[in-house]
Amino acid sequence: MRKLTAALALSTVAVALTVGTPGSATAAPGTPGPAQHLALDGWTLLNEHGPGPNPGERLTAWVSARTVDGHARGHVVLQHVFGDGSSTRPEFDVDCLTVDASGAVTVTGPIAQTVVTPPGGQPYLFEPGRHPEAGLTFYPADDQHQRRVGFAVTNAEVHSEVVKCGAVPAGFWIIEGGAVLRGTDRQF
Repeated sequence: MRKLTAALALSTVAVALTVGTPGSATAAPGTPGPAQHLALDGWTLLNEHGPGPNPGERLTAWVSARTVDGHARGHVVLQHVFGDGSSTRPEFDVDCLTVDASGAVTVTGPIAQTVVTPPGGQPYLFEPGRHPEAGLTFYPADDQHQRRVGFAVTNAEVHSEVVKCGAVPAGFWIIEGGAVLRGTDRQF
C-alpha cells in the first residue's frame, strides 16, 4: 500500500508536457477535430511490473469521459487493492479529453477524492480538500502488441506536475480489458 500511496501522493512519474487546447481534442491523423463529439469509455486491469499477471495485487482503472463541442466532462477511478486487503482509490473529474498526433488519448482533471483503506482498518479520505490535477493516458499498442497506460498526480513535494490536457508517460501495462474512443472507434 505504501508504494501506491506514495505513487499517488508523491507521484514520481515525470510528466510529458504535450499540451493541447483545454477541453479539446488535438487532431491526429484519422481523428476528429475539436468540434467533434468524442467519448472515452473503458475498464482495465493494469500491472505496474510488466505485461503479465500481477498476483497478490489488483490495479484497475475505470474511465467515462465525453467531449462535446470542446467541453469535457466525466469521471475516472483508479483502485489499487493490495495482497493484505488494503487499498487506495483516487477519483478525478474530467476537465480535458485530448488525442495527440501519436494517437494517445489523455484525460485530466482535479482529484475529487482519494480513499485509503489500511490493512484491517476503516476507509478514510486522504488529504481531504486537496484537489491536485491528475492525468490518465492510454497509448496505442506498440510493436509487441503491448498496451500501455500512464497515470500521475501533481505533487509539488517531488516536483511532479500534471498539466491540464498534458499526456502522462506510460508506467503501466493493460493486462485485461481496454478502452474505446468513440468518434474514432479506436480501441486501447
